Amino acid sequence: MTQLKKRAIWILLIWSLALAAMFVVFFSGGGPASFLEGDQKVTQTRVALTAGFLLYFIMMTLTRMRTKGKIILDERDEQISRRAYAIGFHTVLYYTFVSGAFLYWLYKIHLDVVSMPVGWAWILATSSMCVGFISNAAATLIIDARMGGNGQS
Repeated sequence: MTQLKKRAIWILLIWSLALAAMFVVFFSGGGPASFLEGDQKVTQTRVALTAGFLLYFIMMTLTRMRTKGKIILDERDEQISRRAYAIGFHTVLYYTFVSGAFLYWLYKIHLDVVSMPVGWAWILATSSMCVGFISNAAATLIIDARMGGNGQS
């Protein structure tokens, strides 16, 4: 298993758990309307995000493979990374746009109110970052599987 694939699996696991924890905290006990009542829920989502970053950096350090001082990365891995980053970038763009449009529709058109809970801004910002990591890792694994080890897609 290549370093790229190992990291993608760990990234997918770490950031999926962090995102799930943040969504559970955000939607529990009253949801978006009560998210900013006190600092407890914001702190819990910060802890999930911080834990995600700590585990991510630990994983990056532990999965580093070197040969004679150089990190192992071939042309196929570089091609997979480029394509996966492009997919991850576009996924975050779509996620942010669709989420924003949905929130506009929900509060302005469906509920007919002129304001929405500001907690949505926090969860949209933090979840966008997680979605970026998750989509990049998933794209890496899919592209790697499609290439079938022969460098062709």
